[in-house]
Amino acid sequence: MSLEHSQLRSRATDRAITFGIIGGYGATGRAVASELSKSHNGHILIGGRDLAKGTALARELGSRVSAARLDVLDPHSLDDFSSRCSIVINCAGPVMALRDRVAQAAFRVRCHYIDVAAMSLVKERMLLHAREIAGLGLSFVLSAGWMPGLSEFLPAYAVAQARTQMDALESLSIYFGDSGEWSDNALRDGVHYLRQIGFRSPHYFCKGNWTRAKISQASCKVDLGTPVGAGRFSLFSTPELEELGRRLDDCDVFSYSYLSGFRTAVVGTLIALFPLPQSTAVRMLRKIFRRNRLPVDGFVVAHVVGRSRERRLRFTAQIVYRDRRDYWINGLVPALVARMIANGERVRRGIHYLADAVNPISFMAELRKSGVEQTENLQPCQ
Repeated sequence: MSLEHSQLRSRATDRAITFGIIGGYGATGRAVASELSKSHNGHILIGGRDLAKGTALARELGSRVSAARLDVLDPHSLDDFSSRCSIVINCAGPVMALRDRVAQAAFRVRCHYIDVAAMSLVKERMLLHAREIAGLGLSFVLSAGWMPGLSEFLPAYAVAQARTQMDALESLSIYFGDSGEWSDNALRDGVHYLRQIGFRSPHYFCKGNWTRAKISQASCKVDLGTPVGAGRFSLFSTPELEELGRRLDDCDVFSYSYLSGFRTAVVGTLIALFPLPQSTAVRMLRKIFRRNRLPVDGFVVAHVVGRSRERRLRFTAQIVYRDRRDYWINGLVPALVARMIANGERVRRGIHYLADAVNPISFMAELRKSGVEQTENLQPCQ
């Protein structure tokens, strides 16, 4: 261990933990602050341009919460804020505009970093520092929210559980959908991603290799059972799911997004192919989510098919949320990761997406204890 690393560890144990939440008085930031104030005795620092809003939230949450003015586009302001923190949690956006600014500031001042979104953009830009970040004993956990976040973590958990009960895996199928309220910044990132990938042929991962899908695989109608029900799904992937697919080299991986109707497919294609004004594209994308009406507000379901002693089995795991608790579940995930880091619990050092950063079994236990609705079962596969 280097002298610098030893000194950093010593300072971390000697001082009280401070959680710095950037964008802390936004909907997701408020959820993060609320969860941390209930589950950890560390100090919470709310950061944002409007000090009055930050101060008002701090008064609501109690004496261990304070606020500081922060301009996320100003490197000096970012460094000053981050230097006061043990762990920085970024709830600001959109990622397409902020890029890796906040992550770079956390690296400069040597503190842990958690990003609710980040996507592939931040990871790609920070990989140059990956070895040094790990060597310093720091955890940079990216895409640690609901989608992305739990939408990749649940399949990783399902695979980990299935391996304990099956001799060999055949396939992993992931189904996800959401009809909750997404912020404008999250939708701007969605528009940016659709434009970035453009119109590409449907694909899946065949034992870790990108493979073009057959027409029969590109879209399917699936009954996911109670409480999600039946729906039509279309192959759709994200950078986080693609990393999972590449890593699983002993089975096929299919990821499907809920398709509420033909109009949804048309809107997605229009956004991907045509230079629509961003405000128009955001409105169109918001309508897609509001059309995704199912018995639950959001869901992720993973089916793992494999064999055990010549029997073909299917392990199913699912997470759902209801009652418009979209921002709660989005904020709960980074709050749990931050608490684990603060308590010295196992969070992988270096730069990782959520599914790679935490132990799937122990993190799922924390989600359940926090009130996340999660079920699983193992049954013969017909």
